[in-house]
Amino acid sequence: MEGPPDVPVGGVQQPHGGEGRSARRHCSPERAERAERPTPVRSGPVTAGRGVTALASDAAVLWIDPAAGHRDPRRAGRRSARRSGGTRASTRSAGRRVTTTRTEGAVQDRGRHRPPRWSRLAVSLVAAVLAALVVGLATGLLTGRPSGAADNGDGIRLFCGAGLIPATPTEEANWMGGVVLDFTSGAAPCADPAPSSAGVLLGAAVGGSAGPWSLTRLGWLYLLAVAAVTALGVWAATAAGVGRALLVVPALVPLAGPDFSRFFLSTYGEPAGLLGTYALCVGAAAITGTGPSHRAARGAALLLVAGGGLLAATAKTAYAPVMLVAVLVCAATAVTTRGGRRWSRHVIGPAVAVAVVGAAVLPVGAAQQWQARNYAGVNTHNLVYTLLLPEVGPEAAAMVGLPPAASSGAGRSYYPDGPAGVPGADVVAADPDGIRTAAWKTLATHPAALLRAVGVALQSTQGRDLDYLPRERWTEDTPRPTAVAPVGEQGATAGNLRGWLGGMRLPWWPSLLTALGIAAGLASVRIRPEGARALARTAGLAASTALGVAAVAVLGDGYFEVAKHTWLAAYLLDVTALSLAGAVLAGVPTLARRTGAWRTGR
Repeated sequence: MEGPPDVPVGGVQQPHGGEGRSARRHCSPERAERAERPTPVRSGPVTAGRGVTALASDAAVLWIDPAAGHRDPRRAGRRSARRSGGTRASTRSAGRRVTTTRTEGAVQDRGRHRPPRWSRLAVSLVAAVLAALVVGLATGLLTGRPSGAADNGDGIRLFCGAGLIPATPTEEANWMGGVVLDFTSGAAPCADPAPSSAGVLLGAAVGGSAGPWSLTRLGWLYLLAVAAVTALGVWAATAAGVGRALLVVPALVPLAGPDFSRFFLSTYGEPAGLLGTYALCVGAAAITGTGPSHRAARGAALLLVAGGGLLAATAKTAYAPVMLVAVLVCAATAVTTRGGRRWSRHVIGPAVAVAVVGAAVLPVGAAQQWQARNYAGVNTHNLVYTLLLPEVGPEAAAMVGLPPAASSGAGRSYYPDGPAGVPGADVVAADPDGIRTAAWKTLATHPAALLRAVGVALQSTQGRDLDYLPRERWTEDTPRPTAVAPVGEQGATAGNLRGWLGGMRLPWWPSLLTALGIAAGLASVRIRPEGARALARTAGLAASTALGVAAVAVLGDGYFEVAKHTWLAAYLLDVTALSLAGAVLAGVPTLARRTGAWRTGR
């Protein structure tokens, strides 16, 4: 009785007995002799008996495309076997069992390429040092010339809770013409500080000290945090190959510019939001560059994504879209469990997503209540008078319950002159929640006005430099601004805002970049090179988050200080642009090969 083909330990598949007899009976002697010869079966990148040249070739393939080592070979092998009617073989190679599928000479290896642990640790350490240098040079901490973001009056919400008093003649830090770095610690905290993760980090930097205190201590804390996030993200990404460390580059490069890292030397909530968003981008890049079987790597990446989203949303409620994206990324991430069934890979990611939502409920709710308690009237005034009335028209006043004369105050924000003399401002102050809800409903029924508002928000990201917030250190010789609250072109009046927007070069670029990033993310399922696919997905994630941050900014506070409120969206658009450029570069070799094959007719 004839049985199935045997596969000895040497990895040589013997032909079926019937096939040999058939070949001898119906073929020429030469063909019959060839049919009797054993057919070797290749067993993947590491196979006993293979030459040095073949092994070097496989190593080069895995370096260029590390995902070739972590694709699920069982599924690929079964699909190939079904298509070609091939057989599967099992052998032992290099001290491990390797299962192969023979299909017209093509073999899939179940073994996974794992870079050496020491190389991953070394690359992670180098990346952390580079990240520290980037932030240290951008903030001036390493050069002895600190560059920060001057206070516009928001800083006291946090530093009063940490028991800090500015070391200035007036004991104030806002609108001093420079960044106040020197404080006195040890004072009694104020009664109602803003609930924020930025305040927690500020308190950690202060510690239990009493006496002179410098804001540079907070800057060093953020620098170390960026380095730690980078190290963990690179360690996770390199599980699929050392070259995957480059996936973190689009998130890190924008921090080298002068517009983002300087906020690490400030008492705003923005730096904690930036740190959380950076962790989200780094963790998402590590997820897109690895596979479900990289359990430890994806666990670390999920930690970065979840922690980053939670940190950003609790820094400022306006950064809630960052947490929403983090939750979606966690819920969609698959992680295999040792010995688990196929469905078990979809347990860890959703569980982390649920944990993030549960952890955010109390702090985000407390921050929202604080905002409503202190600034509900201000925010609603800015929404109605700087956005709704200018974009929808005078008829919007009646739609939200304001007198017709309210349209004469269109374009005037709450600051710096207050609501005095603005028709209908008293109605807004009496019922800010009801007026805000009515304004949102009105915008929902006027989609063209809503789209224009979001377009203005995206365009305002080009004002990321925020030149009305000085970056130089304040000294006793620094002249104080003559204006009471110099909010710049982005705030006080509609005329100044439109003039500022009209003077921009390429005003359509941020909107186009957002659309390209989202399109790349959606099209990533059709992108073949693994590196290009990962970068395209990072671009889609960053662009979607930027769109959400920009929309929440204008729907929450209108056009007042719109460039500061969309500052985080500007960082995300830089990540989008760099990711798109990287995806194009990573896809060029594949496109060139396909083009060459098409021209030669192969």
